[in-house]
Amino acid sequence: MKKIVFFLMIAVLASLYSCRKDRFEPNAPGSMEELKVPANFDWKTTKDYTFTFQAGSAGLVAVNSKSGATYHRAYLVQGSPYTIKLTLPTYEKRVVLVFKDQTAEVELTGSVISRQFN
Repeated sequence: MKKIVFFLMIAVLASLYSCRKDRFEPNAPGSMEELKVPANFDWKTTKDYTFTFQAGSAGLVAVNSKSGATYHRAYLVQGSPYTIKLTLPTYEKRVVLVFKDQTAEVELTGSVISRQFN
């Protein structure tokens, strides 16, 4: 009997808790049609970049985010260019290139980035 009363109280409390009103932002649009979006907004969350690396000696190169996440690693052959197309998040404005003991922070201003390492 105690178990039935306990479960009944839990059910009543759960139903009362679920009847709370949701808190929406008062100025939020009610539908997608009411949403005001600038004409130049393209809805993309990624952007394509072409990276070309060349090095005077062989070794590993890494394309990292400023927070340390690695987007790409590759082994560079001495004197041979290496080209890769990477799709990065649009919020990334800079990446960090690491080759051996060399580190370079590169701004993502264009879609083609070239880097020569010693």
